Amino acid sequence: MTSLAVVIPLFNKRAFVAETIASLAAQDAPPDSLILVDDASTDGSAAVAEQALAMHAAALRGTRIEWVRRAENGGPGAARNAGIDRADRALLLCLDADDRLQPGALRHLRTAMDRHALAMAVIGFASEPAGEVFPEPALFADALAPIEDDLFLLADPLRAVAHPDFIMGRASNVVVRRRWLGDHRYADARLNEGVDLWYRVLKDVAAAGARAGLVAAPLIRFRIVPDSLSHRPCCDWRGLEVPPTVLRYRHSADPSDRRMAAMLAARWHQHALATLPEDQRPAFAAQYRELLEAIDA
Repeated sequence: MTSLAVVIPLFNKRAFVAETIASLAAQDAPPDSLILVDDASTDGSAAVAEQALAMHAAALRGTRIEWVRRAENGGPGAARNAGIDRADRALLLCLDADDRLQPGALRHLRTAMDRHALAMAVIGFASEPAGEVFPEPALFADALAPIEDDLFLLADPLRAVAHPDFIMGRASNVVVRRRWLGDHRYADARLNEGVDLWYRVLKDVAAAGARAGLVAAPLIRFRIVPDSLSHRPCCDWRGLEVPPTVLRYRHSADPSDRRMAAMLAARWHQHALATLPEDQRPAFAAQYRELLEAIDA
């Protein structure tokens, strides 16, 4: 079975990280390597993680465990990058410290990647407490080619991921062959940084004619916690960060890039209108009208 590394970025997730580690220990095919990146936590998260690792030492006896301890908090993207730089296994999965894997998830993913020679795969998830479930394959069926019961080939991957109902880069829901990452890393952003990275990697995969898949089974359970940026109310429009993919590709001549940027800009705009107080919305609209109109053009 192909080797796999899991990277866990850890910042102030004391209440959840033990369950994340327990979900790894419960796998019938645990990871070959586990890299935990403590991003200068202040709530004792690292100590809780160490206790959980000791509790599950027998189940994880075949897993090489490595810590990266950062002196200053750099955000989830920077923490994941630090772990990715240490990962040396064939497959890579970044797992947030408040997410959990379903039993058998890692074997399922490795089998799918090997059996169908996938370069990367987007993974289904379910959220708590909101009850969100991804994917609903019928919504973008024209971009999918069925392979097995819950596995699809992304027949037109760049079109598929630009569909407004397709979620890539949330809830740690991408597994990739490490070699496809190349020099790509998470951008210095705290919103949509996962979408930005995996779209860049997917562009390389598609350009090379390699295969990308969608695992429809909800193998990841993720929590919507109070500090989740995608769900946190914003009282000041100036605190709404433009998604990095929008900035990266707003002037691109590539139709796929523009389609992706337009979809993310629309999603971001909807989020802004839903989360900002009513008296903040005119200032937001005035500031970003030109950007949004240029992308829609």
